[in-house]
Amino acid sequence: MAVYAAESERLWLQTLDVQEHLQDYFEINSSPESMLWSRSAPHRHIEETRVLMLNSMPTPEQPWNQRWAIMLKPFPEPSIANGSVSHLRAEKPKMIGIVGTPRKGELAYKINPNYWRKGYMSEALTMFLTMFWEFEENKSLARLVAAADPENSGSTRVLEKAGFQRGEYKKDFYERAANEGGKKSDLQFFYLERPSNN
Repeated sequence: MAVYAAESERLWLQTLDVQEHLQDYFEINSSPESMLWSRSAPHRHIEETRVLMLNSMPTPEQPWNQRWAIMLKPFPEPSIANGSVSHLRAEKPKMIGIVGTPRKGELAYKINPNYWRKGYMSEALTMFLTMFWEFEENKSLARLVAAADPENSGSTRVLEKAGFQRGEYKKDFYERAANEGGKKSDLQFFYLERPSNN
């Protein structure tokens, strides 16, 4: 039976695992929509995703380098047998996104475009933030940093809904893989202060 780090009404958070999540993570990273705001181009081969996952694991030198798979719980599915409707469980949970800290005190997340605009990222982020402030390695952090391309209104809404406040705005700060001709994009930084009860 799978072990989950946190649970909400529709989701679980599960420590990222190459064996268990590779195919679903490749589905996310090979999507041009999912990678639209990324410095990296969509993955063309599953091996690219495997390498990314292996580099996303915590080490003794970088214990904060952690990622969690956002797992969609199986929902009841109607089935018609002998003229009556019964409900069956979906086969298994599906990884629909990822959330974590690639650098100390810095939030990153991504969700499969097939699951956009359903509130899943906000739901997952609420769970993640509760866990984040309780981790021993984060006890000294006064705040959590996140960043979003100002054109990425969905990500901006998610951060603001979670209580992040706008900070620095940096013009021509990073180069998205989707940009043509080396054009650089702006980046809006957001900050979330440590809750007073943590």
